[in-house]
Amino acid sequence: MAGGDSGTASWPRPAGDFTQCLNGLFASVTYEDDHGRTQSYSTPYVARKITEDPSHDTTVSRVYLAALRSGRNTNPTIAVVKAIAKFFDERRTPGMPHITAAYLLGVEEVEELEELERKLTDRQVRTIAMRAGEMTPAMRRQLLQMLDALDAQADPSATDRG
Repeated sequence: MAGGDSGTASWPRPAGDFTQCLNGLFASVTYEDDHGRTQSYSTPYVARKITEDPSHDTTVSRVYLAALRSGRNTNPTIAVVKAIAKFFDERRTPGMPHITAAYLLGVEEVEELEELERKLTDRQVRTIAMRAGEMTPAMRRQLLQMLDALDAQADPSATDRG
């Protein structure tokens, strides 16, 4: 399971990204309406319930959540990802694996997620990450090549990370 091996079943990780995982949760975590029909949670409902949750101070608008679902916005904060995971985890069918922020972000271990959070607390790192998120894939490859060159200058024994 994403977040560490707890001996329980795990969510299958889609061959995609955050947007696919999020939409997968909207499709698979459902409820029964008053007529016994299986229904999916709506984007406005999920946004409202996340915002109303007194256990955290994260707010999410329906427009923002819709942008995450459509892929127009691909850079949610860790707090938003945790709030989304909490919403769906609390409503999952008994016996389903837990839904975690690590799953939504595609990281294997909670420690990896915590390391990412720790690194993103630095304003300069966050600024670089935000700007990289707006780059084309070709620009990101160039940036990574520049970072590799800087690493090699700092540590001449460093090898190419590929």
